[in-house]
Amino acid sequence: MNYADLFDALDLGRPELHEVQAAVAASDKTAAMKALAQHLRHRTTPRWYFRWQDSPEASEQGPFPEAEKILRHEITYGFHGAPDFTATFGERIDWDANPTEGEHGTHLWNECLNRHFHFAPLVKAYRATGNERYAQGLVRDWMDWIAHNPRPIDSSGNDVARPYGCYAWQTLTTGIRLENTWLNALYRCLGSPAFTDEVVSMIYLSIHDQALHLMQWPTLNNWLTEESMGLFTAGMMFPEFRAAASWRRTAIERLYGQLSEEVYPDGVEYELAAGYGNWVVRNFINLLEHARRNDLMSELPDDLEPRLEKMFDYMLNTTMPDGTLPGLNDSYNVDVTDLLATGYSLFPHRKDFLYLASGREKGTRPDLMSCAQPYSGHYVMRSGWESDALYMLVDSGPFGSAHQHEDKLHFVLHAYGKQHILDPGNYSYDSSRWRRYVLSTPGHNTILVDGLGQNRRPHRETWTWPKPWSAPIPPGNDTVWSSAADFDYLRGTYNDGYGPDNDRTVTHTRSVFFVKPEYWVVVDTLSPSDDTPHSYESLFHLDTAQAHVDRQTLSVRTGNTGEANLCIIPLRDKTLQNRMVCGQEEPVQGWANAPWRAVPTAVYTKTAPHTVRFVFVLYPTGPGHDIPIVSLEPLTQVGGGEVNGVEITFTDGRSDMVLFSGQKGRETKFSVFTCDGEAAVVRLRKNGVPEKTFLVNGTFIHVIPQTVPDYS
Repeated sequence: MNYADLFDALDLGRPELHEVQAAVAASDKTAAMKALAQHLRHRTTPRWYFRWQDSPEASEQGPFPEAEKILRHEITYGFHGAPDFTATFGERIDWDANPTEGEHGTHLWNECLNRHFHFAPLVKAYRATGNERYAQGLVRDWMDWIAHNPRPIDSSGNDVARPYGCYAWQTLTTGIRLENTWLNALYRCLGSPAFTDEVVSMIYLSIHDQALHLMQWPTLNNWLTEESMGLFTAGMMFPEFRAAASWRRTAIERLYGQLSEEVYPDGVEYELAAGYGNWVVRNFINLLEHARRNDLMSELPDDLEPRLEKMFDYMLNTTMPDGTLPGLNDSYNVDVTDLLATGYSLFPHRKDFLYLASGREKGTRPDLMSCAQPYSGHYVMRSGWESDALYMLVDSGPFGSAHQHEDKLHFVLHAYGKQHILDPGNYSYDSSRWRRYVLSTPGHNTILVDGLGQNRRPHRETWTWPKPWSAPIPPGNDTVWSSAADFDYLRGTYNDGYGPDNDRTVTHTRSVFFVKPEYWVVVDTLSPSDDTPHSYESLFHLDTAQAHVDRQTLSVRTGNTGEANLCIIPLRDKTLQNRMVCGQEEPVQGWANAPWRAVPTAVYTKTAPHTVRFVFVLYPTGPGHDIPIVSLEPLTQVGGGEVNGVEITFTDGRSDMVLFSGQKGRETKFSVFTCDGEAAVVRLRKNGVPEKTFLVNGTFIHVIPQTVPDYS
């Protein structure tokens, strides 16, 4: 330990450090360390979440098997459905070690080791029992890490080309230590005799080194948020350092910059992964809470809170009826009710946050129902805010700045209290076939072309929208959205290529109609630019233990007993085929995470040398209810031609006619109605009297022989 570096870094002119200053002036290192440690033990500000003096009386005897394993240096980490891996060390931990291997080899294990997540079980056991063995083990590993991992002067520590060996000072890992694991351990265990004056001084010096490291090597995305919070925490909790105010100022500048540069106007962090986006939100919450607790609000920009409020808006607008955000990209379904409760505490005028946070028992129901979020590309269709409401999210946006999946035009569906069509979620960041599956198009509810998935990853122009983000809709977003009281409509396009060669021969257009509050029509149009036959597969990953296929109609229905169900009903033609896949390992298909499990996946296929269209009705039903559909029939224009609509007849005699391939400004005429829009819905009562109409991108819709007002 270089004591001179420590005492040079301290602002010894601060009144509370006068004893440290006197000892340094007398060249008495022992006395200086003692004075510094005593200062830390007895100061009352700044304030952390808790104080070591506030520990409850140790009364538990245990056992604490996880802590005992760590004392023996048996350390286990596992990630996102992959197998757990344990490393058993001798007297000291090898901080460069990584026991993961084969296709499950991952940098995550070594990152977690150096983030010191294994400190927490030792802290918990010490607090519960007062047994000094746990504090001694904690200090042993803490001091060993400091001694064997000096700060790299010319490297960020983020060079993953050197397998596992650089992760001790990876900037994200450094931020986590300062913002989380180190402060929690220190403020839980500081009263232990194991935390000697020298130990406390070494921790001080290492925190200083880590803050300097974060000052030198800022990155992007959720990494920058965590790095900045680590830097802010160091400056807040250790104001004794000369540079503390500079650390806080730099951290705040970086965090504030992220709200402008990395958060879309929709309110979502531009990685477009719910778990990471919520981590970013949580860090901003921590920033506000720390600043309020320590009288530092004057250091924050005045408009930081309104900008943060937009991120809660995204949560509110996007949450499913069960209170979770869909697990798009590298994420899982994420419960946001606690975050919305925090949002309400920060913004008490937002009674709509309270509504969902309280389980709909308090507050005010949100005004907004279905909504377009054109920067994220997350378009939400919902029938209401009840727990049994119908909900669909369609992803028609950019690839994302990081943690991306090849999933444009993918969707999830929730109805009557249950998710029915899901995103398979995340998997460990390894090289396994399971990881490749969740990253790729086969793991999503969209289309494969000639067995190949989407390929936007090599093309950075597809990752994020170009700045500035000032327009209501980003230039280049060609998604069409229309919403009315009884209907929603979306049309999105994918034309960025398929397969490793990024073949752009085929363009995929997906149109989705929501006929509220009852069902959806999903239309996929595959348009090749050549005359070669192409094969197409439309995928539906079902959140159910079993699903049944009607071989006559090729419809698929989930088999949930006593719960809601979903029926997928295709518009049949002679080329349509389907199969069910569940738990297939080669190639991987029919799996989902949280927990990792096999899920039935409906695969519909067609092969043709020309434009191909899939048409599906997705009809959810509550527990014990049957599907009220009698038939699906194609609609063709008067005089014949291609099928460009579908007629759905119900058991009560009513019928819905859906036009899905009209052209704006061009008249399309059926036997029952005429319109000039690109899409339309006409509902007829049992007696043939028109009940409702909906028109997209048109000027008129006539039901023959009478005109019906357009209520869209």
